[in-house]
Amino acid sequence: MKYPKVMTLINKIGAYICGGLVVGASLLAVMESVLRKVFRSPTSWSLNLTMGIFIYAAFLGSAWAFQELGHVSVDLVRDMVDKRTKSPTRKPRRVMSIIGYVPSLAVCAAFFYGGWNRLTDAISIHANAPYSFVFPKAVSYTAIVIGAIMMFFTVLFIILDLFAGGDKYL
Repeated sequence: MKYPKVMTLINKIGAYICGGLVVGASLLAVMESVLRKVFRSPTSWSLNLTMGIFIYAAFLGSAWAFQELGHVSVDLVRDMVDKRTKSPTRKPRRVMSIIGYVPSLAVCAAFFYGGWNRLTDAISIHANAPYSFVFPKAVSYTAIVIGAIMMFFTVLFIILDLFAGGDKYL
């Protein structure tokens, strides 16, 4: 199975949202700097809101970064095996790539599990973040759950693409 175009679209939308959130958080930081340094009147809420925004940005952007190979990876062993075997099908490298991506699925599942448990707990007790304004913790935990789902399916489709003979993720 080749990497599905719908997943590429979903991750691209997530990346655009992530970019917009980073721009918004940056504008909040500039606003806070001006208010603090020029007017000597800082806000009590902008830092907390910025932290919440960055949680969403990190989790919505991670699937796109993985899809576009923007993540950190160590290819030293795979490169050495590729050079030594000189296999035209690059099967040894493909197998090593698949083995390398499998633990990422486990990490995504752990993020989902932990995020889901915290989300349901936060909803059941109506927990708020320790901010200077009312901000439900469930909002932040929702970002973890959504990001983990996006990342899980991204990695799963990368593995399936490798099984199907795709070369992008070698």
